[in-house]
Amino acid sequence: MLSPLSTSGTLSILSQLDRNQRSLNESFKRLATGRRINSGKDDPAGLISSEQLAAEIRSLEAQTRSLRRVESNAYIAEGHASELSSLYRDLNGLVVASANQAGMSDAEIAANQMQIDSTVASIRRFTGDATTAMNGVNLPNGGNAEVQTLYNDALATAASVQTGGANDLSSGNFEAAQAALQQAGVDIATARGRVGAYQKYVIGPQIRSNQVAYENLSESRSRIADTDYALEMSNLGRAKILTSAGIKLLKISQQQAKTVLSLLS
Repeated sequence: MLSPLSTSGTLSILSQLDRNQRSLNESFKRLATGRRINSGKDDPAGLISSEQLAAEIRSLEAQTRSLRRVESNAYIAEGHASELSSLYRDLNGLVVASANQAGMSDAEIAANQMQIDSTVASIRRFTGDATTAMNGVNLPNGGNAEVQTLYNDALATAASVQTGGANDLSSGNFEAAQAALQQAGVDIATARGRVGAYQKYVIGPQIRSNQVAYENLSESRSRIADTDYALEMSNLGRAKILTSAGIKLLKISQQQAKTVLSLLS
C-alpha cells in the first residue's frame, strides 16, 4: 500500500520543515542568551577570536584593579602628607609666636613648649602612617626612597624643637628653628608633589588608557559573539513564517495522499 509519507514531495517538505525548525530554535536560543556564539559549532573561528579577546579583557580588568589599589594607597599617603603640612605650619607658628612675645613668663614658655611637644608627637605619628602608606606605592626613579628621606629630614627638624632638642624654646635659637621648620615644610610639600605627579602622570593616564582599551576590546568581542537583535528578530520572523507554511503544506500533502489512497481502495 502507498504511504502518505513515502512521496518525494512529502519527504521534501519534512526535510525543509526540519531545517526551518532548527533555524527557529537557534534564533530563540540566541535571543534568549544574547549570544550569537553559544557553542563552538556556531562559529569556530569566531569563538577562538572571542575567547582571545575575553582573555585580554580579563587581563586589563586585573591590571586596572591593581592600579586602582595603588591609586588608593597614593591618596592615603598624600592625605597623611597633607596633614603633616598643616602640623608643620602649626609648629612654625608656635615658634614664631614664642619668639615675638618679649617678657614671656616661664609658665607661658612652658605652655608653648608643651604644645610644641604635642605637635611633634602628632608629626611623628603621621610620618609613620605616611611611610606605611608609601609601601603600596611604587614611585619611579627611586621616588619612594626620596620621599622617605624628605619625611625623615622633616621629622628630625621637628624633633629639634621639642623639649631637650637643639632648638627648643629654652635655647633661644628662634631664627634657626624657624628656618629649619620652613625647610621642613618645603620637604613635605616636595614629597606631596612627587606622589601627586605619580598619580597625575603615571597612574591616571594608565587607568584611562586601560579604560579605552577595555571599551574597544569589549566592543570588538560583542560584534563577534553577541546577538544582533535586529538581524535575529528578522531571522526569527522568517523561520516562523517558513515553519508555519511548511506545516500547512505537509497537511495539504498528507490530505492529498489520503485522497489518492481512498480512490485506490
